[in-house]
Amino acid sequence: MLGDVANGPQRAVQIIRRNLGLILVCLLVVPGTALVVSLLQSKEYEASASLLFRDPGLDQKLFGSSFFEPTDDPARVAATNVRLVSLDAVAARTARAMEVPGLTSEDVSDNIEVEALGESDLIEVTAKNGDRQVAADLANTFASEYIAFRRDADRAKVREAQALVQSKLDALTPEEQAGVEGQGLASSARELEILASLQTGNAELVQPAAPPTSAASPKVLRNVALALLLAIALAGGLVLLREQLDRRLKDPTDVRRVIDLPVLAAIPATRGHQGLSSDLAAEGAIAEAFLMLRANLRYFNVDDDIRSILVTSAAPQEGKTTVSLNLARAEAAAGKRVLLIEADLRRPTIARELGIGATTGGLTRVLTGQLSPAKAISSKLGIHVIIAGGLPPNPAELLESERMRKVIQWGEEHYDLVVVDTPPTAVVADAIPLVTAVNGVVVVVRLGQSRRDALQQLRDQLAHIEAPILGVVLNDSAQPRRSDYYGRPSGMMTSTTKPARTERTPNGSTASPSKTGKAAAQGQPTRKA
Repeated sequence: MLGDVANGPQRAVQIIRRNLGLILVCLLVVPGTALVVSLLQSKEYEASASLLFRDPGLDQKLFGSSFFEPTDDPARVAATNVRLVSLDAVAARTARAMEVPGLTSEDVSDNIEVEALGESDLIEVTAKNGDRQVAADLANTFASEYIAFRRDADRAKVREAQALVQSKLDALTPEEQAGVEGQGLASSARELEILASLQTGNAELVQPAAPPTSAASPKVLRNVALALLLAIALAGGLVLLREQLDRRLKDPTDVRRVIDLPVLAAIPATRGHQGLSSDLAAEGAIAEAFLMLRANLRYFNVDDDIRSILVTSAAPQEGKTTVSLNLARAEAAAGKRVLLIEADLRRPTIARELGIGATTGGLTRVLTGQLSPAKAISSKLGIHVIIAGGLPPNPAELLESERMRKVIQWGEEHYDLVVVDTPPTAVVADAIPLVTAVNGVVVVVRLGQSRRDALQQLRDQLAHIEAPILGVVLNDSAQPRRSDYYGRPSGMMTSTTKPARTERTPNGSTASPSKTGKAAAQGQPTRKA
């Protein structure tokens, strides 16, 4: 857990690098689309006019009594004013006053926004239009029509009261009109007449709208910025979804989460075994990686005498044969006597890759009792190899036989190390019986291809039989190549080394010395006393 936390930034960088293409697509397509759409949109201008609402208590100040009931709630007053300004009647009056063909009250309502400026007595009327001058005219006309609408409504209310007072006054006799009642009604009628003439709608256009200098929309920079934020969120979501749905193991952290074993080596991508030479050192980064594998096998198992190693994987095409062959070559380059046994009796490849003919018979004939192990050995690249040979009808039974165990024991007696290449353990059961016949098991994982569930199945199988697992080899790793920094891997012999003399193998054939000098000598098996 602490390791995961410590490797958090490094893992994040790995995830970003793996999904860089997806991230770049999101970061380019989404803002790019927003930019194109914004540039294709028609420009729209906004112009604003400001209305100031006056004190509605003018009648009380003039005559000592209020005809229009005031309110003490500023927020309510502001909300009421906004609702009044937004009435459809004002929009209809504006459409008629603009005298623009085809302009309806609905068009006016759709292009007008009314907003109170806080709790003040100011209201802002904003008009939108594709023409800057029309936008300004629309805002000013709407504001003016509202003032006229309120003025007419207030005057109509006063006129109604005035008509009622006048009707009562006309109903009095001349004597009554000259009396106290008549004089009071006449005074009220005069006050209402004055009040009606003073009505202004309680609003004033204090700031007319002017034609704007720039378009209000589309806001290209804002749209692109918002699209960029959306792209980042979208890319993050898609990356997380992809990481969750993708069951492939993509980096060492993924592998450790499935199978908690030491990473013995990280092998750079290779192109198979074609073109292999006797000089492993000439292969640069590959040689360095397999020297590291050999060193780590000794380092992690310093107290154990590792005489036989089984190399397996969860699924096909993960590089177990590559690891088996090159591990054997690395041991041979260090002067060890190595025997490579191809125990994949279903899809053998070593004979074809190394150019070994079928004259030696192979492991199949050894397990069927037709040939001794010594007679089945071929020498290639400084190592001794027992190829699979012919394809038997019962590979699982042959590998599970006691004779197969004796072949491995024979190899341990005559060689410093026996490397057994097996079929994928999670696919077929051929390798399972061999797991307990060797000193250690190496699991090969191909990054970017091996699946998490297959490795989990392999882990459970090996744990169930208490397999002596030594560690994991990561194939197709993207790690930096140390040989690029330090040149030729240390400890590897060059082609200038003096060749060793030719020696005879157990089957009586001669083994030509390799360019490494020690290759032929290390391929010579010797019996223990």
